[in-house]
Order: sequence, then C-alpha cells, then structure tokens
Amino acid sequence: MEEFSTAFGDADSLFVLDIYAASEKPIEGISGEVLAGTIRERGGRDAKYVSSFANAVSSVAAAAQDGDMILTLGAGSVSQLGPLILERLRERAVGAGS
Repeated sequence: MEEFSTAFGDADSLFVLDIYAASEKPIEGISGEVLAGTIRERGGRDAKYVSSFANAVSSVAAAAQDGDMILTLGAGSVSQLGPLILERLRERAVGAGS
C-alpha cells in the first residue's frame, strides 16, 4: 500500500474504485477508499474514491477538460470504463453545441 500510493505522481487527477481481488483473498483493511486516502496523504495527489462505475464515469467526465488524456487502469471489468467515459464526453460535447 505504501509503495503503490506513490505510483501516481504524474497524474493530475485520480479516481479510485474498489479493489478487485481476482483469485486472491481480499487483504483485511485494504480497500479503494483506504487507498485513495493513502494516496492523498503519502502520494501527494488529490485522489478521490468513487463507489461505482456510474460514479466513476460521472466524476471523470465532469473533471475532464479539452486536451486531457484519460487512462483507466486495473483488473477485471475496469476495461469497460473507457467506452462509458467516451460516451459521456460525447453527450457533453453534443449538449454544449446545442
């Protein structure tokens, strides 16, 4: 947790979801919310915990500015976030043009 919390030094914004345990047993006391707090405290970044994909999509789309690069990193179904975020950004762009 300590080393991982400093791995995001180049990120301007960071949104952390729950931790995906894969085939391992979850580590007691380790969660997405705890990780976001540790990143804020030790990694020097403004990390926000988001409790669901819907919240992640809304939060990322609201924070995104023209020219930003958005990366989604993780395991499991996190790969589904990219298309959802793009769709939300498209909707925002269409709404702004109306």
